Amino acid sequence: MIVTVGSGAAVARARPGLEKLLAEPIVTLERIRLCKRDGNTLVEPRHVAEQDGAGLGIWQKLTIYSSKQARSGGHPLHVDVIRRLRMEGASGATSLRGVWGVSGDHPPHGDRLFRVRREVPVVTSIVDRPARIRRWFEIVDECTASAGLGTSELVPALRAVSPGRASGDLRLARLRR
Repeated sequence: MIVTVGSGAAVARARPGLEKLLAEPIVTLERIRLCKRDGNTLVEPRHVAEQDGAGLGIWQKLTIYSSKQARSGGHPLHVDVIRRLRMEGASGATSLRGVWGVSGDHPPHGDRLFRVRREVPVVTSIVDRPARIRRWFEIVDECTASAGLGTSELVPALRAVSPGRASGDLRLARLRR
Protein backbone atom coordinates (compact mmCIF):
# COMPACT_ATOMS: atom_id res chain seq x y z
CA MET A 1 0.00 0.00 0.00
CA ILE A 2 1.25 3.45 -0.86
CA VAL A 3 -0.29 6.42 0.93
CA THR A 4 0.29 9.95 -0.27
CA VAL A 5 -1.02 13.22 1.08
CA GLY A 6 -0.99 16.20 -1.22
CA SER A 7 -2.89 18.50 -3.49
CA GLY A 8 -4.84 17.08 -6.40
CA ALA A 9 -2.26 18.47 -8.81
CA ALA A 10 0.64 16.82 -6.94
CA VAL A 11 -1.14 13.47 -6.83
CA ALA A 12 -1.93 13.73 -10.55
CA ARG A 13 1.78 14.34 -11.30
CA ALA A 14 2.83 11.30 -9.23
CA ARG A 15 0.24 8.90 -10.63
CA PRO A 16 1.89 8.04 -14.02
CA GLY A 17 5.15 7.11 -12.27
CA LEU A 18 3.33 4.87 -9.81
CA GLU A 19 1.38 3.21 -12.60
CA LYS A 20 4.68 2.30 -14.29
CA LEU A 21 5.95 0.69 -11.08
CA LEU A 22 2.81 -1.23 -10.18
CA ALA A 23 1.02 -3.85 -12.27
CA GLU A 24 -2.73 -3.18 -12.24
CA PRO A 25 -2.80 -0.90 -9.20
CA ILE A 26 -5.98 -0.38 -7.20
CA VAL A 27 -6.27 3.31 -6.40
CA THR A 28 -8.56 5.20 -4.02
CA LEU A 29 -8.66 8.96 -3.70
CA GLU A 30 -10.00 10.40 -0.48
CA ARG A 31 -10.59 13.96 0.66
CA ILE A 32 -8.60 14.69 3.78
CA ARG A 33 -7.96 17.74 5.88
CA LEU A 34 -4.31 18.42 6.71
CA CYS A 35 -4.36 19.34 10.40
CA LYS A 36 -0.73 19.09 11.57
CA ARG A 37 2.71 19.19 9.98
CA ASP A 38 6.10 19.10 11.71
CA GLY A 39 4.65 20.25 15.03
CA ASN A 40 2.56 23.07 13.56
CA THR A 41 -1.21 22.98 13.97
CA LEU A 42 -2.72 24.09 10.67
CA VAL A 43 -6.43 23.50 11.37
CA GLU A 44 -8.57 21.39 13.66
CA PRO A 45 -10.65 18.50 12.34
CA ARG A 46 -13.85 19.71 10.70
CA HIS A 47 -16.75 20.21 13.11
CA VAL A 48 -19.62 18.11 11.79
CA ALA A 49 -22.94 16.80 13.07
CA GLU A 50 -23.07 13.43 14.82
CA GLN A 51 -25.76 12.21 12.39
CA ASP A 52 -26.96 12.90 8.89
CA GLY A 53 -30.52 13.95 8.01
CA ALA A 54 -31.73 10.33 8.06
CA GLY A 55 -30.28 9.69 11.54
CA LEU A 56 -27.29 7.65 10.37
CA GLY A 57 -24.12 8.13 12.40
CA ILE A 58 -21.23 10.13 11.03
CA TRP A 59 -17.70 9.15 11.98
CA GLN A 60 -14.32 10.83 11.63
CA LYS A 61 -10.80 9.48 11.35
CA LEU A 62 -7.59 11.06 12.63
CA THR A 63 -4.40 9.74 11.07
CA ILE A 64 -0.88 10.52 12.29
CA TYR A 65 2.07 9.80 9.99
CA SER A 66 5.45 9.75 11.73
CA SER A 67 8.80 8.02 11.87
CA LYS A 68 9.34 5.20 14.34
CA GLN A 69 12.06 7.43 15.81
CA ALA A 70 9.71 10.41 16.45
CA ARG A 71 9.33 10.99 20.19
CA SER A 72 6.65 12.31 22.55
CA GLY A 73 6.75 12.27 26.33
CA GLY A 74 9.94 10.20 26.34
CA HIS A 75 8.34 7.44 24.25
CA PRO A 76 7.97 6.72 20.56
CA LEU A 77 5.27 9.10 19.29
CA HIS A 78 2.85 6.35 18.21
CA VAL A 79 3.18 4.59 21.58
CA ASP A 80 2.55 7.81 23.50
CA VAL A 81 -0.53 8.66 21.39
CA ILE A 82 -2.08 5.23 21.97
CA ARG A 83 -1.13 5.19 25.67
CA ARG A 84 -2.72 8.59 26.26
CA LEU A 85 -5.84 7.78 24.23
CA ARG A 86 -6.30 4.60 26.23
CA MET A 87 -5.90 6.48 29.54
CA GLU A 88 -8.61 8.94 28.41
CA GLY A 89 -11.07 6.21 27.40
CA ALA A 90 -10.79 6.14 23.61
CA SER A 91 -12.44 3.08 22.13
CA GLY A 92 -9.42 2.22 20.02
CA ALA A 93 -6.52 3.22 17.81
CA THR A 94 -4.21 1.29 15.52
CA SER A 95 -0.56 1.84 14.59
CA LEU A 96 0.91 0.22 11.50
CA ARG A 97 4.62 0.13 10.77
CA GLY A 98 5.63 0.77 7.18
CA VAL A 99 8.71 -0.10 5.17
CA TRP A 100 9.71 3.16 3.51
CA GLY A 101 8.48 6.75 3.65
CA VAL A 102 9.11 10.31 2.58
CA SER A 103 7.44 13.47 3.80
CA GLY A 104 7.67 16.85 2.10
CA ASP A 105 11.21 18.15 2.07
CA HIS A 106 12.47 15.58 4.62
CA PRO A 107 14.82 12.86 3.37
CA PRO A 108 13.31 9.41 2.71
CA HIS A 109 13.39 7.06 5.68
CA GLY A 110 13.11 3.31 5.98
CA ASP A 111 14.97 0.12 6.74
CA ARG A 112 18.56 0.00 5.54
CA LEU A 113 21.07 -2.79 5.60
CA PHE A 114 23.51 -2.67 8.57
CA ARG A 115 21.57 0.04 10.39
CA VAL A 116 20.83 -0.55 14.07
CA ARG A 117 17.97 1.97 14.42
CA ARG A 118 14.80 1.45 12.41
CA GLU A 119 13.61 4.67 10.82
CA VAL A 120 10.50 3.26 9.24
CA PRO A 121 7.26 5.22 8.95
CA VAL A 122 4.41 4.55 11.38
CA VAL A 123 0.76 5.36 10.67
CA THR A 124 -1.63 5.67 13.63
CA SER A 125 -5.38 5.85 13.01
CA ILE A 126 -8.25 6.70 15.34
CA VAL A 127 -11.90 6.45 14.22
CA ASP A 128 -14.68 7.78 16.44
CA ARG A 129 -17.68 10.08 16.61
CA PRO A 130 -17.00 13.75 15.72
CA ALA A 131 -17.34 15.09 19.29
CA ARG A 132 -14.88 12.50 20.59
CA ILE A 133 -12.49 13.09 17.68
CA ARG A 134 -12.27 16.74 18.74
CA ARG A 135 -11.24 15.50 22.21
CA TRP A 136 -8.71 13.02 20.78
CA PHE A 137 -7.28 15.74 18.54
CA GLU A 138 -6.22 17.66 21.67
CA ILE A 139 -4.11 14.64 22.68
CA VAL A 140 -2.75 14.19 19.15
CA ASP A 141 -1.94 17.91 19.00
CA GLU A 142 0.11 17.67 22.20
CA CYS A 143 1.89 14.46 21.18
CA THR A 144 2.80 15.85 17.74
CA ALA A 145 4.17 19.13 19.10
CA SER A 146 7.50 18.60 17.32
CA ALA A 147 6.97 15.89 14.68
CA GLY A 148 4.42 14.14 12.55
CA LEU A 149 1.82 14.81 9.91
CA GLY A 150 -1.81 14.71 11.05
CA THR A 151 -4.89 14.44 8.86
CA SER A 152 -8.63 14.18 9.41
CA GLU A 153 -11.35 12.82 7.16
CA LEU A 154 -15.01 11.97 7.31
CA VAL A 155 -16.00 8.31 7.37
CA PRO A 156 -19.45 7.65 5.87
CA ALA A 157 -19.97 4.23 7.51
CA LEU A 158 -18.45 2.25 10.36
CA ARG A 159 -19.43 -0.98 12.06
CA ALA A 160 -17.36 -1.99 15.09
CA VAL A 161 -17.94 -5.24 16.93
CA SER A 162 -16.28 -6.47 20.10
CA PRO A 163 -17.37 -9.09 22.66
CA GLY A 164 -20.77 -8.03 23.97
CA ARG A 165 -20.81 -4.73 22.09
CA ALA A 166 -21.55 -3.47 18.60
CA SER A 167 -21.79 0.07 17.29
CA GLY A 168 -22.29 1.79 13.99
CA ASP A 169 -23.98 0.81 10.76
CA LEU A 170 -22.82 -0.05 7.26
CA ARG A 171 -25.43 2.11 5.55
CA LEU A 172 -23.67 5.16 4.10
CA ALA A 173 -24.41 8.44 5.84
CA ARG A 174 -24.80 11.47 3.60
CA LEU A 175 -21.86 13.70 4.39
CA ARG A 176 -22.23 17.42 3.80
CA ARG A 177 -19.13 19.48 3.13
